[in-house]
Amino acid sequence: MLAEANWRGSVLSSPVKTRAVEKSSVERGLSLPRLAQALDSNTQRLTVAPGDTLDRLLRRLGLDVATRAAVVAAMRGEFDPTRLQPGQRVSVASSAAGKPVSVAIERESGVRHVVTLGQRPEARTVRPRADTLAFARKVEVETSLSASLAAAEVPKHFAADLESLLGDILDTGHDVRDGERLRLLWEERRRQDGSRVGRPRLTYAGFGGLGWRLELVWPADQPGMVMLFQDGELQRVLRFPVEGARLTSSFGNRRHPVYGDIRRHDGIDLAAPRGTPVVATGPGRVTFIGWRGGYGRVVEIDHDSGAVSRYTHLSQFAEGLEVGDGVEAGDNLGAVGATGLTTGPNLHYEIRLDDRPIDPLAEGQRIIRGKNTSGDDKMSALVEARTRLLRVMETSISPELAALVSP
Repeated sequence: MLAEANWRGSVLSSPVKTRAVEKSSVERGLSLPRLAQALDSNTQRLTVAPGDTLDRLLRRLGLDVATRAAVVAAMRGEFDPTRLQPGQRVSVASSAAGKPVSVAIERESGVRHVVTLGQRPEARTVRPRADTLAFARKVEVETSLSASLAAAEVPKHFAADLESLLGDILDTGHDVRDGERLRLLWEERRRQDGSRVGRPRLTYAGFGGLGWRLELVWPADQPGMVMLFQDGELQRVLRFPVEGARLTSSFGNRRHPVYGDIRRHDGIDLAAPRGTPVVATGPGRVTFIGWRGGYGRVVEIDHDSGAVSRYTHLSQFAEGLEVGDGVEAGDNLGAVGATGLTTGPNLHYEIRLDDRPIDPLAEGQRIIRGKNTSGDDKMSALVEARTRLLRVMETSISPELAALVSP
């Protein structure tokens, strides 16, 4: 795996152990980055689990009642402690003498909310300094798609992403046989120490080697859009209402996550952190904004085709959005939340035609897509993705691989 960047040698070197910071240094007021670096060897961390509260985690990390109360009060100025999410981390850094000097909440995006302790606790938000790097990998499928990607040390959620996007075209458990070749291009945000910030994002996936070729392209200038090509010809354009979300439940019958029985699922569920923007998937007019029972906060859009798209469990609505407003694909509607009947932050997304639910990733896309980008733009996106794949792989280009660059 090769990175499309001038990766400094320091990234690959072993981290240097830092000297503990004495109490007097803390009182003099080190800058936050230097303080965080110096205290790293004296830091305890816990990962947030469902049901955890900040106070409970701080108690487990050894803080007394008064200190915990001061931390929670100071933290409210930068981050609502009641919005802790599973997977986030809470840490307490201490001096060499064992006295707590700072508390931090680290979110999945890498953003840290830090409270420095002293006579008057102060809170700050520290955003990670990270570079966006491109990675490429050629994988030969030997058993199953998911097993082969795991063996190749490709981000594990890519297999689920590909299976959900291609599920109605090929059975990835049977149609993708031994010897199938898959080329992937993706982006990651990395800090200078090499650690990852947020979730890796696919930008290209290409299958070949069985007499046919499928390619998926995620255009950089069209958030939430995926283009599917077969043998160089555009087959469909998919628009997702949440960029970078994880598909956790497909359309059709499923086991209900709350009640546990088998029920019809009228849409798809897209898991993402609370507050992630939710956008319209096609042009139309807003016909409902409000609360609908188990759906929680909901926005509904009527499209010219007669279909209705529904966006549910929202934490909030877009500022100024009103019933009757016209929207275009990509316009903001609100943010991911966990309102109504749900087990965690996600967007339940539906498309209905004559009040009949239809698959949002198949028939629904074709019905509400509306005006598309031009064919030239789409082919340009494909050629650009192919060319970048070759550049990032930095290999000698075989005639077969070079042929992929030209449509």
